[in-house]
Order: sequence, then structure tokens, then C-alpha cells
Amino acid sequence: MQDGEWRPPLATSLFEPSSREAKECALEFVRATPLLMHLRSAAAAGQDIEEVLEAYQEEKSSYSALQPQLTALRAYLSRLLTKLPNRWHEDAVGQTNYVSLLNELAPTFEERGQVARFVTFNYDRLLEYAVQDVYGKRFRDIADYISWPEVHLYKPHGSVNWSQAAKLPPGLWLGEQDPEDVLHILIEQAANLEWLPNDYQVDDPEDGDPHRDPQNQTYWLPALAVPARSKARFSCPQSHLDALVRDLRDVTTVVTVGWRGRERHFLDLLATHLRPGSRLFVVAEHETSAMATVDEVWSTQKFDRYAISADGFSTFASSQIAMPESTPHTTAADLLAESADIHWMTR
Repeated sequence: MQDGEWRPPLATSLFEPSSREAKECALEFVRATPLLMHLRSAAAAGQDIEEVLEAYQEEKSSYSALQPQLTALRAYLSRLLTKLPNRWHEDAVGQTNYVSLLNELAPTFEERGQVARFVTFNYDRLLEYAVQDVYGKRFRDIADYISWPEVHLYKPHGSVNWSQAAKLPPGLWLGEQDPEDVLHILIEQAANLEWLPNDYQVDDPEDGDPHRDPQNQTYWLPALAVPARSKARFSCPQSHLDALVRDLRDVTTVVTVGWRGRERHFLDLLATHLRPGSRLFVVAEHETSAMATVDEVWSTQKFDRYAISADGFSTFASSQIAMPESTPHTTAADLLAESADIHWMTR
């Protein structure tokens, strides 16, 4: 799939209003403006955004505007990463690397009677679209992500189409406000919100009042984890984490695609629940980034072998890509077929 105007931005570009959609999102959630400016400057200076966000929260922990800024940032990311990836998906007519990858994997999983297990830290829905195209599954309910026998999809940092429930203090109910204003009022009231840790839902695009639930006196806000280096939190139901733990106990090979391996909280899950002697396969754009991921993930002490594919996601996802015969490369099909060409290494 080619790059284009609607390509989902990389982490360092998330806070730069370089497109009309990004400008609109920034203007809609003006409460995030100081934080967006801070993060844009940090990205321009080559700083690690996750470390910068973590330091910002620690430095301003007693600042009254911190929670409104962070809540507005989540809303900004949710809106932006709904608009751009959806347009990209439409322009590509759904023909993404995700579809190629899943189509390579699905027949082998089916033949072996195995569940396909995917974990993504991306907020967008591109992987969900691929599951729909290849497996014919739609995610209409939060339980759908972990209940099908063919495929489980985990999003530990949340999703642009998820909301988490919260309550305001007793006696405070936004009952007469226009539905379009409710989210912005909740952003201002962020410090007073009581988040309900296990109450998540998949958003209904037809809901005319998506942020307010009069029956239960609750509100629904974007369910996204703010990126942080070492103190990141999960933003998903406990039922998903419980299912993930069960799945990890059956895993023998972990394949990472474009992942830096720096989410300490997820690495702790691997260190606790992954079986010893597992294999690590890292897909990256070049060898330097691949080995950086190996270094991070190897710290779990659960792996005894690793291999890398430094030809990028497109090459790994499809065995149909034409490449010079002299160019070594590994595909998902090679990995599933236990190809002898894969060079497993130890430390």
C-alpha cells in the first residue's frame, strides 16, 4: 500500500497540524493547545514523545489544568486517528498490508486449529478492517474482540471507536446541554471525573448523544491511553487483559511488526506469563531498529532464539512481492512454514 495524503501519522507527527483534518481537530479541542505545542517542539528537537509526556505529567501533577489538557489530548487523538486512517483505508480500497498479512496467516491457523492472536498498540481501526475482510468478523461489541474462536484482537492502549464510562460528583448532571457540547464540558470537568475501570463500549456511529447515558447517570469519553515511557497504563477492559494472559500461556513464537518494544507494562506481562524458551521474530524497516527491539524484548528473559526481517512490513506481509533473487527476505508464510532459510540466533 502506497504512502499518501491520508497516511496515518507516525508518533512524532501526531501533534503537527500538517493536514486540514489535523488543523480541524486542533481547533476543536483547544484545551489541548498548550500540550500540543509542547509536544510539537519536543518532536522537532528529536526527543522521545513518550518520555516527554511522562515528564510533563510529573512536572505539572498539581497543575489544575493538567487533567483537562490530557483529556482533550485523548479526544484530539481519537478524532484525528479516526479521520486520517479511515480516509487512507478508503483511498486504498481496503487493500492494506494488514489484509495481506492476515490472508497469509489465516489458512495455516485454520489448518492447525489455532486461534490467531494479535496485539496492537495503534489506536486506529485498520487491523479491525482487515479482520473483517479476511475473517468476516465485525466488532460491534467490546466482547467481540476476544470471543471468536478464530481470532482474538487485543488493543491494550484503547481504540478510537471505544469509550470508557465515567461519573461526575453526585448531584452534577449535564442533562440539558446540547449533545455537541457535552464532551467539551466533560473535558473542563476532567479533574472531577470518576472513571469506571471496567466499563467500556464500542461506539455506535448512529448515536446522536454519544457521551451521555441518562439511564445510568454516566458519561462516555474516548478510551485511549496517553503515551508514556515507563508509567503507561492499559486502557482496555480487565476481561481483555485476563484473556490476553490466558493466550500468552499458549504462545511459542512472538512476532513484532514495527514495535519498538518499549511498553514496560506489556513487557512485564510477557515476563510473567509467556512460556520460557519462546522464539522472537522482529519485523522492521532496517536492521538497527530491529535489533533495538530485540534488545528491549529480550529483557523479559523468556526467549531463547530470535530472528529479524529488516525489509519492512510490506515484504513480510506478502509472499507475492517481486524482489531480486539475490535479495534475502522473509515473509509471514516462510515463518509459518518453519522455513529453513530463517536464521535463528541466540545470545
